[in-house]
Amino acid sequence: MTSYPGSFDATPRLTPREKIARGLGLVCVTACALWAILPLDAPGVTPPRADASQPEVAIATRPDFDIAAFNAPLWVAPPPPVKVAQASPPAPPPPPPPPLKWQLLAIVKEESSYKAVVYDPDTDKVLVLGEGDESGTCRIAKVTPTSVDVRYAAGVRTLALHETGGRP
Repeated sequence: MTSYPGSFDATPRLTPREKIARGLGLVCVTACALWAILPLDAPGVTPPRADASQPEVAIATRPDFDIAAFNAPLWVAPPPPVKVAQASPPAPPPPPPPPLKWQLLAIVKEESSYKAVVYDPDTDKVLVLGEGDESGTCRIAKVTPTSVDVRYAAGVRTLALHETGGRP
């Protein structure tokens, strides 16, 4: 076989020592494979037999041996936790009614009673209302010289005049 410069030979040349080592290795592997595959007969070995002359000791009759200890299961998962039915969360409270948008402009005294002058931005009107008067869903509950109590769907709201100090 001719080898060219720069070429590679895939089959290496073995020395006589390497050939002997490979041959012995092949013989050992073959012997192990045969020993594993083919059963060996053991002609002089017989299994022991129960002899009637020897008393049999029952394991369950020994007082120091508890057979019940072996009845316990070894791999048991704990039971899943019991899910308690929870009551549904309480419904959120209803949204509050819209706020009262009236603006108190003035309080006027007429004879023995007072009347409130208020501006209603929803209707864009100025209203003059006394106790018991109604406008839309609002009713005037009480008018005093400095405030007005207005009863509407959300309850009672008090509108008060801003006090300005320093007027002569």
